Amino acid sequence: MTANKRFLSYFTIILSGLLLLAGCQSGSTVQGNSQSAQESKAIKEELVLAVGKMDGGQFDPKKGWGMTQIRLTHSSLLTIDADLNFIGDLATSYKISEDARTWTFPLRGDAKFSNGEQVTAEDVKFTYDMLKKDGIKFDLSFVQAVEVAPGNTVVITLNEPRSTFVSQLTEIGIVPKARYDDNYSKNPIGSGPYKVAQYNDGQQVIMEYNPYWYGTKPQFKKLTFLLLAEDASLAAAKAGEADIVYVPPAFANQKVDGMTLRTYESIDSRGIMLPTQPSGGSGMTNGKEVKSGNDVTSDLAIRKALYIGLDRQKLLEAVLDGHGQKAFCLCDNMPWFNEKTIVKDGDIQAAKKILADGGWADADKDGILEKNGRKAEFDMYFSSSDQLRSDLSLAVADQASEFGIKINTVGATWDEIYVKGKTAAVAWGGGRHHPHQLYSMNSSQRKNKGIDNMSNYQNPKVDEYLQKALTASTQDEANTYWKLAQWDGETGFSGIGDAPIVWLLRVDHLYLANEKLDLGKQPVHTHGHEWALFGNVTEWTWNN
Repeated sequence: MTANKRFLSYFTIILSGLLLLAGCQSGSTVQGNSQSAQESKAIKEELVLAVGKMDGGQFDPKKGWGMTQIRLTHSSLLTIDADLNFIGDLATSYKISEDARTWTFPLRGDAKFSNGEQVTAEDVKFTYDMLKKDGIKFDLSFVQAVEVAPGNTVVITLNEPRSTFVSQLTEIGIVPKARYDDNYSKNPIGSGPYKVAQYNDGQQVIMEYNPYWYGTKPQFKKLTFLLLAEDASLAAAKAGEADIVYVPPAFANQKVDGMTLRTYESIDSRGIMLPTQPSGGSGMTNGKEVKSGNDVTSDLAIRKALYIGLDRQKLLEAVLDGHGQKAFCLCDNMPWFNEKTIVKDGDIQAAKKILADGGWADADKDGILEKNGRKAEFDMYFSSSDQLRSDLSLAVADQASEFGIKINTVGATWDEIYVKGKTAAVAWGGGRHHPHQLYSMNSSQRKNKGIDNMSNYQNPKVDEYLQKALTASTQDEANTYWKLAQWDGETGFSGIGDAPIVWLLRVDHLYLANEKLDLGKQPVHTHGHEWALFGNVTEWTWNN
């Protein structure tokens, strides 16, 4: 059966599964397709996965293919193990100079791209130079020079110390200098354990084992990703046509014969991004000029009232069915989190007082506060393909109405959201194994860069702390300044400070996986359920 015919077959089965799902109540059990005894004894070498619309970036680091996605198809200089230690990947080791400005990486000699060509220091230099020049998806402006040294070694010199540079070394996928061009996405060549064998836009991605892979040989030689919405993914599982599916909390109680629910803690946080500047401005998002500013959300009282007035526990129960934790920042429980920013939330009276002290009052008694003739009303955009963000947005709007703020929820595509995002609230997300997003989401230096600092937030004192955190020579020193940037007792970007983003929940990542599939030791997951699972894919096994 050809790949295209197989894909059509999947959708025929999935459509049938959806009809079946419509008649099933939560918690019901559906018998999946049985395998023959002979098949069950064979070594399984192919997996079918439905974990969401995970093809963004189209395999090119310049387009955003990196960060958590990289591990399947590309290698990076460093990687992170299950205990969140930074270890060598393409680099056999790394050395940092005493002034923390010079980083030296001897490369392994057995690394090859999926076309059989050697991975060299020239390829690393080309990749970093290209991304630095582009400057959109990766901020490498602090890199002074990338040089090739004897012994297939790369030496990267920085303008000044950069405490978060080590994390970027794990997220930048190396591309071949001789093969990279504007059409790279159509024929991506990487040095990861898999290569892209077929890509049907918006439908499926087929990856096959890269025979030149230098690491642990994976048991599974073929991965077929079905790019399905959440309900269709569950239908695929119930029809016996998927080995792993991502399930939102609303589907977590569904029972599928032969599959078990896998729950992984994450630092994947959800909140509300709120424009901090008045309307009438303009800016750039992903290189395109857009309007910016909002006269309601730019009022600090509105943002602080939401931070203290919204009840995170109720949101957790209503939106995640308990599958998660409260969030007060982007980095709760991480070494750089400032615990002083935790407040008693769900405090409607405190929220009302903040608003009243800020000049907001319900003069016409319609339940919506007013100030200077303007209603406390604004739009909030969410990804219409994301059930969790949809549910969260509706629940937030419902709670906010209790203290006089009217939020109009709007489902849209991400392309539409990026156009409107600087003028309206957005159901936002983030969370990594490192603190760099604290800088990219809150530094005035990152305004108009990609989708960074969408709220157009600027605070000179916060900028000072963020810069000191970035340029710290040690992680302990950096963590001191990351915490001060959140709150120093008088100001900060946290919710008790300027609140450009009101963080609400940390999401557990939930998957239904075949009961015979061992997914190995998983680290704490990062933002993006689509890829968080795959960092250790070469360790996965099937136990008959």
